[in-house]
Amino acid sequence: MPDQVGAASTAPLTSNSPRISDHRISDTPKSVLVIGAGFGGIASALRMRARGYNVTLIDRLDAIGGRAQVFERGGFRHDAGPTVITAPFLFDELFALFGERREDHVEFRALDPWYRFYFHTGEQFDYRPSIEDTNEEIRRFSPRDVTGYAKLLKVSKAIFDIGFVKLADKPFTKLTDMLAQIPSLLRLQSYHSVAGIVHKYIKHPLLRQAFSIHPLLVGGNPFSTTSIYSLIHYLERRWGVFFAMGGTGKLVAALDGLLRRSGVHVVLGQDIAQIDLDNGRAIGATTLAGQFYPADKVICNADPPHRVQSDATGACAPA
Repeated sequence: MPDQVGAASTAPLTSNSPRISDHRISDTPKSVLVIGAGFGGIASALRMRARGYNVTLIDRLDAIGGRAQVFERGGFRHDAGPTVITAPFLFDELFALFGERREDHVEFRALDPWYRFYFHTGEQFDYRPSIEDTNEEIRRFSPRDVTGYAKLLKVSKAIFDIGFVKLADKPFTKLTDMLAQIPSLLRLQSYHSVAGIVHKYIKHPLLRQAFSIHPLLVGGNPFSTTSIYSLIHYLERRWGVFFAMGGTGKLVAALDGLLRRSGVHVVLGQDIAQIDLDNGRAIGATTLAGQFYPADKVICNADPPHRVQSDATGACAPA
């Protein structure tokens, strides 16, 4: 990863800037502060910049990427977080906002197999892009689970159609927004865990392990993570599973370059102590060191264990 990752600077925003999309909000741009430079924060910063805002992206770590950090050991570079990509178009969109192509900066290579499982029994299972190839693998363990896997994919698509297509980009800013989704969530049996849904259709104990792994990719527990996460089974079938050549760190470096070229100001090594409010409206945020960053809008993408919670007075505390 380049030495200058995160060292972005603010470029002046002009009405004829070729780096800004046509989605400008006004001739007088306002400011946005994005807290947390994980993938969600990076995407938020780039999308707001493309809409014409002056954007500051701030993070407590010394490099952008959130969980997608990189470390070196024994002469090798290792990804410390996510390693595969299951919705590549989301990254393509970010580069396209500024008239660029993601593939000019980082290569996504389709995987086959998607995942290879090595069980304690010495057996191996390949989860593959082709359903028929996957079914052949399943038959080696349990022929009856081929039918169960088809049923699991059908359920996964139903969850995907609601959880991803309908709700993934919807804000839930009011309690009524959440309450309106209860019928759909009940219909999709979201009260079950990922393992619970998988066990309903897959009977072989080793295959149950293989098809329940997705929450582990984000540090979740398959036995407690809501079955909404089972939508990934269909999501993978829809777009595939890819690897960023050079590792996820190479993807982070490519996004860092896009941040710099688009004029997002990145501040690293600064932990936010509170989001400041004025009459219930966010006006900026203050770091633990006491520095205030004013903004017309604040987007908080902080990691949940380090997030801040506001009360009516504007005081915030780490959760």
